Order: sequence, then structure tokens, then C-alpha cells
Amino acid sequence: MMRARWMCGALLCVLTACGLAGGGGGGGGVPRENTAATLTLNDSRFYVDYSNGVITTLPGGDVVLSALLADDKGYNADLAVIRLDSSMRPKWAVRIDERTVPSQVLPGPDGAVFVLAGDSYPGSLRVLRLEGEDGTVERAVEYDLAPGRALVLEDGGLLLAAGNLMRVDASLTPLWAKTIPAVHVVAAGDGFVAAGVPLGMGARMSGIGLTKFSLDGRVAWKSFASPGPAQGHSLAGVRVQPDGSFLVGLGNDSTRSDSVAALSPFVLTTFDASGRLQKMSRAELWQKVSTSTGSTEAPLQFGGGYSLVSMGEDTWMSFAANSGVFGSDVRTHVLARFGADGSFVDARYAGLHAAPGPDGSTFSFSLSGPELTLFQVFPKGAGCVQAPTRAAFVPVEGKTEYTEGASVSVSDVRVVTRSLVRTATPLSVSTASGCAAP
Repeated sequence: MMRARWMCGALLCVLTACGLAGGGGGGGGVPRENTAATLTLNDSRFYVDYSNGVITTLPGGDVVLSALLADDKGYNADLAVIRLDSSMRPKWAVRIDERTVPSQVLPGPDGAVFVLAGDSYPGSLRVLRLEGEDGTVERAVEYDLAPGRALVLEDGGLLLAAGNLMRVDASLTPLWAKTIPAVHVVAAGDGFVAAGVPLGMGARMSGIGLTKFSLDGRVAWKSFASPGPAQGHSLAGVRVQPDGSFLVGLGNDSTRSDSVAALSPFVLTTFDASGRLQKMSRAELWQKVSTSTGSTEAPLQFGGGYSLVSMGEDTWMSFAANSGVFGSDVRTHVLARFGADGSFVDARYAGLHAAPGPDGSTFSFSLSGPELTLFQVFPKGAGCVQAPTRAAFVPVEGKTEYTEGASVSVSDVRVVTRSLVRTATPLSVSTASGCAAP
């Protein structure tokens, strides 16, 4: 069972930051003023873990956050879901008797909100459908899949990317499940593309696996690309570019020194519309750290990928990184911005969990101690968030595999489904306005 250490109190600090320097899609040219609101959870507190929590924006501009709460001993407890309006004022807050880590929150049909959560071991995915007006749990279902993410379909059903890929109808009843590696899924042209982290090259390395498929589960092609012979990667997400190509962020959780990306927390990869590798680049990020004799520069290394946000022509991706020497457990949260061609624009220290905001902005938040800080980052402006001392992306010669048509091997998967009873109860919150930039 997970455990956390606590400081006194429990605050949800909602901070909107003025923008980042540089061009790119979205956002105006006038720097934004900092605004902030502090939302206090009365008689509750968050479970503190750098990966805890998810965020989305709803049609109309409202924001929904979900994160685990903690009990008096610091163990993970119930799931909190909080809906804020576009001015960051709470509309409702509930706690739900669900104790698994949230992996996604997303808008559903008819104003509903979906919350996905689960356990990696022994493997479970819970899908909760909430009433958008007050957070009431309308339906809750468990599948014996891995924690994952979903894409809402026009018929109200979901494509679930949860280790394998599964389609469910609007009542959350499975229609089919396939052995397609998937932790993300997006609509792409005349079908869909699932992105996962399979083993390739004779199971010698993990990397990016893209699979193009139709709504009935038929596969058109399958592509694999890896930066080197390590295992333990994670995806920040996948975006379909206007020309049909794909932009994918790959986190590097491996500490093996034989990996070409061993000293890189992040790899950016582009594929053409047919899934063939175009370019792969690894991050070189350095930050200034204090030492007993002053300070020095240390590389940011090893870190999982978390979020991808489309912002006009630009794309934000977030990932965690360790700072210092091998084995360091000092976590840094990086939000990096890329141009339409996959070129690196800039990087900032912000939150791991990101979602698109109004006026070309991006919401990003992370937990630190008892606080949850939500940043609103614009593509132009200055202040409020810091940057790595040095940042660049260096080309990598990726290892690739590609198959298409009948050569792609895919099997059906039997998935066990179980209905759950989950209850939402009001979560007491209070707010105070004021700016407190970090």
C-alpha cells in the first residue's frame, strides 16, 4: 500500500502564470498578469506522490481535476473529483470511495465526465461515469486490463487503451478487445491509431508502438521505433499533425547505461502518416544545483512521460526527470514546447499533468507537499515559471520495425467485466484569492 509524508494542512493552490517567452501557435502577444486562488480542502488532504492527479478541460472552459486523497496515516484513501469554472471557482467537489490511482479524466457525452483509474498489479482498470452537474456516479465498471486512457466515440462508447485495446459501447459493455499495445489512442484520418510501449527488435528493447486500425478492430499497419537497447519507457502522448503525421513523446524510465538515451529523460519522435519513422531526438537538459562549495550544473536524467497538449501549431509535453547523479531521487517536472515540425522551442519547470486552457494557454499542475499547484502557461509573456539552465534536443538514430496488412499479428482478448458500486459524497472546500507566484 502507498504511503506519503505530510506537512500540516491541505491546500489546493490554483495558480495562473503569465506566459513563456517565444513564438508558436495560440496565445496573444500581450503578457498575462499572474492570478491565483487557493482552494483549501476542509478536513481532507491529498495523497502526495509526484504522479498523483489528472486534469481536463470541458466544453465551455470548465476544468476538472481528480486526485487521490490520503487518510490520517498518509495512506491513499478516496478519490477526489473537483470541477472549477473558467475563473477557477469551484462548482462542486466530491470524494468517491475508489482507492486506485487516476489515469485520466475526460468529458463524455451529454455533459458527463469520465474518470479512469486502476492498479498496475494485478491489473485493473476502473471506468467511472459521473453526472457533470454535481459529480454523482452514474455507472462504475472494472475490467481486468491495465490502467490506461480512453477516447470517446460518437456513439457515446469508448476506445480503451489499457495495455491491450478494447472498444466498449455507451453502457460500458465490451464489444471487442485485441492484442494491440495501447496506452493512448487518437482518431487519425479514416481510422484510429493506438500508441503503446511494446518490446521490439527481438524483445531486446522497448519503444514506441503505433498501430493504425478501424473501428471494428481491423489493423492496417504497425510501426515500432526505439532510441536504444533499454527497457522501461513510458509515453507522454501522441498527436496527429495537420498533414497526418504523428508526434510522440517518449519518457525514459530506464537507468541502464547501455541505452543511447540513458542520460536523457525524454525522447521526441515523429512518424509520417503511414507510421514510418521520420525523426527521433533526445533531450539534453541541465539545471543549476547547490553544492557544499557553491553550485554546479547537473543533467536531468531518467523520467516518465505524462501529458501531451495540442496548442495551435505547437505541442506541449510533460515529463518527470531525476536531477543529479545516477540513482538520484530528486524529481523535476518539465513542460516542453515543440513546433509543428517537431522542433524544440523551449522548456519550463511546471506540472506533470496538463490540459488545454483558454486563449491558447495550457493548464499544468503538480502536487508538492500538501499543495496542488495549477499553472496557466501562455506561449508568449514572461515570469512565474523557471527554465532549465540549458536545453537542447539532439538527433538519435532510432531502431525501427514496420509491418502492414495481413502481416500484422493480432489476437482477440477475453476481458472480465465487473460492475461496481461507487458513491460520491460532498467534499468541503473553501477558497481565497491572491497571487503567489512560485
